[in-house]
Amino acid sequence: NNSILTSESQQLQMEKSALERQVEKLRRERTELSLTRTQRILDAYCPKTGDKEERRCNPCQRGWLLSPSKSSCYLVITAKNYRELKTWEEAGEDCRQRNADLVVIENKQDDSSLYSYWIGLRRTSGVWKWVDGSDLTESYWIYQPYDNADCAVSVKRRSPEGWRPEDCAVKYRWICEMKALSVQTLLSVL
Repeated sequence: NNSILTSESQQLQMEKSALERQVEKLRRERTELSLTRTQRILDAYCPKTGDKEERRCNPCQRGWLLSPSKSSCYLVITAKNYRELKTWEEAGEDCRQRNADLVVIENKQDDSSLYSYWIGLRRTSGVWKWVDGSDLTESYWIYQPYDNADCAVSVKRRSPEGWRPEDCAVKYRWICEMKALSVQTLLSVL
């Protein structure tokens, strides 16, 4: 009986040591991933310039447009052919992969989009909400929303301008939005 208990105790000690090594390995990997993410963000907003490898920070990543209020960055996705267009869900997923969301339009000046781009507005249980969870308070509907049209596209450079309700499964171009880099944002990342 005593030898069985000793054998089981040794087995448990070996398993415990193996688990401790695995936990330490996972901690190191998590730290490396965190450093990699921080480095990617730093490189995206603060690319190295010149021979001295100095960094110059920008409020938006390369290719993104700074909003007039300087609080947000926009990426206008202009698909070149029908295969590149996306449904509302697909467009939202593309924005999330870019650490952004479909654009939330707070006032008419923010709506600088072109013809027929998905925006971050969707009707759920009969209520129109933005992707950030806020309620629709001001709207620029060209046509009043109708059944089976639970997402919205922005329409500009065509008369009339504003938003049009649309079936979420239709494919369009889209606009992503993320917060512009500020000193507080940069410090929280680093």
